[in-house]
Amino acid sequence: MEGSIQDDQIKTYFAFDDTDLLANRDGKLSEKQSKRIKEADRFAERFILIFFFVFLISGMFVGVFAIYTRDNIALWIGTLILLLMAAWLFRSIHTEVDDTVQKVQGEVNFVKVENKTGTKTTAASQRTTVSGYEMCVGREVFSNIDPALIESMNGERYTVYFTKTTRQILSVEKISNGT
Repeated sequence: MEGSIQDDQIKTYFAFDDTDLLANRDGKLSEKQSKRIKEADRFAERFILIFFFVFLISGMFVGVFAIYTRDNIALWIGTLILLLMAAWLFRSIHTEVDDTVQKVQGEVNFVKVENKTGTKTTAASQRTTVSGYEMCVGREVFSNIDPALIESMNGERYTVYFTKTTRQILSVEKISNGT
């Protein structure tokens, strides 16, 4: 990157520096990026583990109550649902996330996306419209992008480095007209 004010704002927004960019060009995570991703993974695992124990203990409690009352089918169904949720959460704790560095090059375009809150059964008066921006580069789409980036990046050609599974943008660099 050339070092302009816009480049510095982009680096700040995506939280990368020149060391990160050099590692990403080689298809690797920098030490700092690797540490940040591992910390986020550990936090997510702890969060899921807490919910696993909540569902497991709740399922066991409801199951004991179902055994005690014997003929309440709702309690048996509730027990089954709680234990299945606990099993699903336990399985997701051990899911490997592929954080290999991916790359896409092309013209950057921003698209405003509007969604309604709630579900299809929620009354229309209770639903609100929430808008956000997606950044499209080549055939890749990245969600929840800051609209402040539109002015500096829209229509320009960039190389975007991101993680495979979580699609987290690691770094970006402007493609000069000579390449």
